[in-house]
Parts: sequence; structure tokens; C-alpha cells
Amino acid sequence: MSIKPFWQRPLPLMLLLIAAAGCESGSPDLAPARGRILFRDVPLHTGTIVFTPDSLRGTTGPSARGNILPDGTYVLETDDKAGAVPGWHRVTIVAMDSAFSSGSGGQFVVPRSLLPDKYRDPEQSGLVCEIKAGQENCIDLNLD
Repeated sequence: MSIKPFWQRPLPLMLLLIAAAGCESGSPDLAPARGRILFRDVPLHTGTIVFTPDSLRGTTGPSARGNILPDGTYVLETDDKAGAVPGWHRVTIVAMDSAFSSGSGGQFVVPRSLLPDKYRDPEQSGLVCEIKAGQENCIDLNLD
């Protein structure tokens, strides 16, 4: 009885190839993206902006987010890496009044939103942007 060398056995070879394919980096290519957000022509001074890939337009991958700085600017990151997946995205923005206050009797008062509620919902915000591969994307928004 002869024993075949490892590479001549189909099952172990297939398993080895599958395992090697699983070791590829799953990180998507990202394109740098930044911008500025105004609300009624005034810089939004706090909050978070989220770019969610729009699968209806063929874009898939993880969402990107950015913290809104006091001057209204933001820089997008995806999984702690600079940039966003290229393609079309639905955009949501959340900005809450950061002033802490307690009501009478020591009850917590819920912070108020600085923006209309529609901007928190990707289906209602009406904000859709394209991130283009291979270039710096500057996406400024003026909300009303």
C-alpha cells in the first residue's frame, strides 16, 4: 500500500486553501472624508455624524462616523481608521444639548436635541452623499 504525499490528497489541500483565503485582510479600502456642518447658517458645535453605506445604490461595508467639533468640522473614521467606504451613503446627525441639569426633586432632565428629529433617521434625513475613491472628499452640509 502506498501513501500519497500531503499535496496529492484533495481534502487536506482544499481545507488548506480555504484556511489561507480566510486569512486575507477584511478591511475595506477607505477614502478620506471630512467636512463642516452648519445648522441655519451657524456651525453646529457638537454631535456625531454617521455615514451608512446605501445598499440600495450598491454600496456595502461598515458605517463611518465623525465627532463634530466646536467649529462644525468633522473627520470620518471607520473602525478607528481614517476615511469611509467609497460609494453612496445615507447620512444621519445627532446633536444634543450638553448642559446637564436636574429637574425639581433631583430628577434627571433629558437633554434636548439641537436638530430636528428627522436628521437622526437615515430614512427621513434626506441626506445622501457619495464618497469617491482615491481622493479627499470634502462634504459640507447646511441643515435647515
